Amino acid sequence: MYYLHGYYSLSLIVFGFICLLQRCNNMPGYFSVDESCSDLPFSFWYVLQDDIISADPEHFRVYSETFRPIYARLVDVFLHKVQYPPDEQYLTWGAEEKEQFRCYRQDVSDTIMYAYNILRELLLGHLCTSLSLIIADPMQQNKWQMIEAILLAVEAVADSVDVSDEQYLPQVFALLPQIPFTNLKLITTALDTVGAYAEWINCHSSVLPGVIPLLLHGIGNPEVAPSATMALKDIVSDCQLQMKQFAFQILHPCQEALLNRQLASREQIRLMVCIGRVLATLEFDDIMASLNVILTPHVQQLQSYILEPLTGQSKVGIILKLNMLAMLCASLDVNSIHSEQQSEPQLLPPSNKPQPILIVLQQLLPLLKTVVSKWPNDNDVVKAVCEVLNKSLHVLLDAAALLVGDITDLVIHTYCTVSHSSLVELTKQLLLLFAGSESHKPTMMSLFSKMTERTLSLLNQDIEHHPDITEAFMILLAQLFKKHPELLDYKHCNLTGLFQCGISALGQAETPTVRNAASFLCEFIAQRCKRTETEAVVLKQGLVLLTRLLKAIGGEASRSLMNHMSDVLFMLNKHYYDHLSSWMMEFINQDGFPSPLAAKVNKEHFTRLILKERTHKRKLQEIVTEFTLLCRGLIGTDYAAATTSICL
Repeated sequence: MYYLHGYYSLSLIVFGFICLLQRCNNMPGYFSVDESCSDLPFSFWYVLQDDIISADPEHFRVYSETFRPIYARLVDVFLHKVQYPPDEQYLTWGAEEKEQFRCYRQDVSDTIMYAYNILRELLLGHLCTSLSLIIADPMQQNKWQMIEAILLAVEAVADSVDVSDEQYLPQVFALLPQIPFTNLKLITTALDTVGAYAEWINCHSSVLPGVIPLLLHGIGNPEVAPSATMALKDIVSDCQLQMKQFAFQILHPCQEALLNRQLASREQIRLMVCIGRVLATLEFDDIMASLNVILTPHVQQLQSYILEPLTGQSKVGIILKLNMLAMLCASLDVNSIHSEQQSEPQLLPPSNKPQPILIVLQQLLPLLKTVVSKWPNDNDVVKAVCEVLNKSLHVLLDAAALLVGDITDLVIHTYCTVSHSSLVELTKQLLLLFAGSESHKPTMMSLFSKMTERTLSLLNQDIEHHPDITEAFMILLAQLFKKHPELLDYKHCNLTGLFQCGISALGQAETPTVRNAASFLCEFIAQRCKRTETEAVVLKQGLVLLTRLLKAIGGEASRSLMNHMSDVLFMLNKHYYDHLSSWMMEFINQDGFPSPLAAKVNKEHFTRLILKERTHKRKLQEIVTEFTLLCRGLIGTDYAAATTSICL
């Protein structure tokens, strides 16, 4: 950008070009209907501001002063261009035109955010002044499009405004209750703006009395409920402690909105999150009284669905109610709430009162057992039940000890009937929480034994058709071997079967499955110094594992999986060096393995490098990468050079 200090004629050309771009942005009419070129300069404004803010301090000052008026005019252009047409005209637009206009408004919002990097407080001040002038003038108040455009611009800069700002934003939020909300689009944008500033409101809670009524008014209207429920969820999450004084003001409208059954599923689920966050701030007795009123109709509806045959409609209803219960359980945590000045959960002193969710779950468990026993074959229903239990366990932690037996029975009975990956994930949660407890160890060992027996039987028959169970099982084994290896001590643990299953999973096509299988195998191999039982398995199956690894490196697996293969190879080299040396000799002497393109001399060189590298994992990854390129005939090609960094 040295040209600003250059020749005068060049400066005229530059500013003439910029004026031309602004004229392009300001093309008459509505984008997508009357014109289709006002979006062309968007990338230019981004690059320009990026060059300005990345300049050294001296040049930044000069550039900012020069281009500030240009960006200020640009914002005024955008405030005009993003305005909606009159409703009767907008209704004549087609779906494609509306979608293009929506995308255009989003691009304008992004560009206004870039303009804020140059204008800073000047932009907020301009928006605040414009809004106050319109609201103060009775002749202008009916121009809802301009008010909506200003709020859209305020929302656009939310992520860039400092949470400590006290100059303009308090004025903007003070003006919100004075806005004549005569149009649903205006209400929607106002709600989105409130939600975007939830973190700022957390530090300026004095604006909440003016904000809460707007949000509660919106949740009762299905047309603006998506924005209203999202904004309310953001507010009650970021300002949770402040919600105590508004609790009953919020709970009743949420309950009414749920009972009206006019909201979409996602809005109902969001409201349950809001209810949980707000309830968590109340005293125990108030929580239980409110829960009784709020949950009863939904539990009754779930019970009525259970009495019916499972149809498409009843299935949707069952899953919705279960998802609502799951999110309530996840959000109603009286021991971990957000403080006024903290964005991270604040752990509160333990109370002599039980967690409300514990009582709720005790009452729900018989119903959940009925659901999975009636429809054990339906993966979606079982997954929704497991979600309720997983969310509850995450909140209750050790407090869930009273329910371990019942939950374990539900898991074992259902999984042995029809296996689902969601049950494996629930098993992992139970084992991680209670495997270390002496009082629950027999139950956990029984759960682990039956889970592994059933899973190994299933995957040994047809692992390719159960990728979700394979992945979930590998995750369970990896975490369990790392955190609770004592479960390996019981006499019926099929260590050989588990290791063989890990080898089979390593040969699957799905990246998450291979990644977690590699993680499990690494943990298994690392147990040598702690448990001699694992050593016998690795010595017996080590050559099989190495063969699988080399086949993958030789070309059977995607190059993006090579780092996972090298991780396992690294652990073998670290813990079983002597045996790996002899196993590699068999590979060297086998013609055409793992690829016809790898000659014996190449394999010997690869083996020397592998056996030499026992401390630097990154170096071994590079060795494997080079050898897999050789096996695939890609050494020295432009394709290999272009894709190697992606695959690493």
